[in-house]
Amino acid sequence: MSGHTWIRRGMVAGTLVATGAVAVMAIGAGNSPAAYRADKTPPGITPPAVTATSPSPGAEALPTNSKIATADALATPAPPTTQAMTPARVTLPPAGTPMPDAIKMIQDQATIALAANPAVEPHDALGGPPVLPVGFDFSAASPPATAPSECTKAKRIVCVDKTTYTATVYEGGKPQWAFYIRPGDARGPRYLTGEGYGRITHKSRHHVSSIYGTPMPYAMFISWDASPATGEAFHLSYQFQSEGYYGASHGCMGVGSEAAMKRLWDTSPKGTRVFVYRT
Repeated sequence: MSGHTWIRRGMVAGTLVATGAVAVMAIGAGNSPAAYRADKTPPGITPPAVTATSPSPGAEALPTNSKIATADALATPAPPTTQAMTPARVTLPPAGTPMPDAIKMIQDQATIALAANPAVEPHDALGGPPVLPVGFDFSAASPPATAPSECTKAKRIVCVDKTTYTATVYEGGKPQWAFYIRPGDARGPRYLTGEGYGRITHKSRHHVSSIYGTPMPYAMFISWDASPATGEAFHLSYQFQSEGYYGASHGCMGVGSEAAMKRLWDTSPKGTRVFVYRT
């Protein structure tokens, strides 16, 4: 990546709960909001000292050479568990609400909260387990019923439908597997996750955000055809795990399942095409 400066608008935030109609998924103690320090770094990780100058707020400047800030070790988050609670400030989707609609209901509330007070992450103000629809699984999503020709005619491509919050890997024009992502759109126009064609141009296994000091494991940076230097990435997101959809990234596509993120990392070399769209 020598000679290029990459900008990342990445990191995330969000939560759901259940009582009767909705199930609440709580992250294990090792990855709970209480276990995070003020800088949202999971236990066991000391962010390295990184100095970076960003051309715009919320963006992360990656080095102009191939040396990327890394953490010597990353704590492995405990898997989500189930817990019942009733949040005071989140309206839960009714039972039976289609998953994309249920997620959007939560994201819309996150948008309102962020617009009212951008300095406070919605989940930080709410507390508790992640806000997720009943039946939600970080690692397994249903591929969209229909997809644009950019996906169905490609030899291999990772397609992201921001309307259904799903990323689907296509091979030979057919969907192979899918998982959920959390974009930055709910945070406002400044942090919209890119759309259109792009390709993976850089991978950093133990990347650490130079802006937030937070880990971005399995970071896979995307250069968009229309805007090459945004620095948005797919990456494992501890914030997505602990907050659910009651929040948003700063532009990246956060992945809550380490298994899904590792699979994407292992099977998507540099140069892999990406297409992001809305249905």
